[in-house]
Amino acid sequence: MVLATLAVLYWLLAPRQQTLFNNLRQADAAEIVQTLGEWKVPYRLTDGGTTITVDEARVYDTRMKLVSAGIPKGGHVGFELFNESDFGVTEFAQKVNYQRALQGEIERTITSMPGVLDARVHLTIRRQGLFAEQEDGSKASVALSLSPGQSLGRRQLDGIRSLVAASVEGLKPEHVSVLDSQGALLSGGSTELVGGTADEQTRGDRKSALEKTLTTRVADLLGKTMDAGDFAVSVDATLNYDAVREVSERPVALGEQGNGLVQRRRTTTQVQAEGSTTPRQEEDTKYVLGTSRQEVSRAPGRVERLSVAVVVPVRLDDVELYRLRSLVAAAAGMDFERGDQLEISRLGQVAVAPPVADDAPVVKPAIVPADAAPAQRPAGTTPAATSGWHLIAAAGLGMLVALLWFGLRRRQPARLTAQEREQALQKMRLWLQDGSAS
Repeated sequence: MVLATLAVLYWLLAPRQQTLFNNLRQADAAEIVQTLGEWKVPYRLTDGGTTITVDEARVYDTRMKLVSAGIPKGGHVGFELFNESDFGVTEFAQKVNYQRALQGEIERTITSMPGVLDARVHLTIRRQGLFAEQEDGSKASVALSLSPGQSLGRRQLDGIRSLVAASVEGLKPEHVSVLDSQGALLSGGSTELVGGTADEQTRGDRKSALEKTLTTRVADLLGKTMDAGDFAVSVDATLNYDAVREVSERPVALGEQGNGLVQRRRTTTQVQAEGSTTPRQEEDTKYVLGTSRQEVSRAPGRVERLSVAVVVPVRLDDVELYRLRSLVAAAAGMDFERGDQLEISRLGQVAVAPPVADDAPVVKPAIVPADAAPAQRPAGTTPAATSGWHLIAAAGLGMLVALLWFGLRRRQPARLTAQEREQALQKMRLWLQDGSAS
């Protein structure tokens, strides 16, 4: 009893702890602990040293003081390397320090993004030289450590590549490779083709994005006049990733008459034979025509063909179906001369699944071995139990019908037998005879 009372008093009187920082790296945790020890601030380490807690009343003040002091640095050293300049450092050392500082600043920016625990950036900066045009440009690689269960989409990966490319002079986004903590290539690198052609994953993302956009556009149009369960839309897009370059040349007529500019003109006069008074004159003129040259480069990823299928209710007549066909074709931007296909069918009620968010987790089907034991059903959900309840319900319904039938029979008068009918007729005859005698 005494020990329990002391434990309760200690729990009530002890200062409440609140998290100062969590998910810390060992280097950051050691730096924070050292600083808190110098400031005489009590602290506790939990979760294997990755979480630091302090008194609830001092958590915000301590956190602000640490942040103002640049702690934790996240293991990344930025431009604070140049806070204490050393004039005796060589030019080569200055370049190395600048590259380290630039890598650290980029790492801090990437780490501040949601879902990214840590990042490492490696830069290969090409310096300008005499043969700079013949050398390869700058390159960069980014290694990401993501939070458990987190993943980055194509837009986030493209944003990271653009961020790194914009931070380094002469660096192009296609020369930035992004990897995860397992070493798997997420974006960039040798999987992308020369000329900026997207890789297979990018192609799939573009195709899915286009199909989703067109499906939403057509569904919004149909939703103005129909319920969501009355129609369904499916779009399939075929994209062409062939880089095409077309060059055409044609002559251009110049001058006032449209014949071209006069380059040379020569007049020849010949005297005719005796007796002819009219000399023979010839004029030779050479014109110069201009040339118009046109080069057209078609970017890869253009739409080659669209296939749209729409299911609508049966109640729509042919006139409404014709109008709907024109509206759907216009909403999807279809070109039938290009080979696009549009199919609209009249069916019954359509079951429409609820929309799925972009960041919703993808559930993969589990692979069960052929020799695996069948999964057990929860109690009360076995087929035998379900059949038993069905039998009980059927028996109860039969008993109810039988009771109603017997009740209705009791309300009806019972029929007389043949002997009872004869006795009743005999009594009526006697009664009639007595009445006539009197």
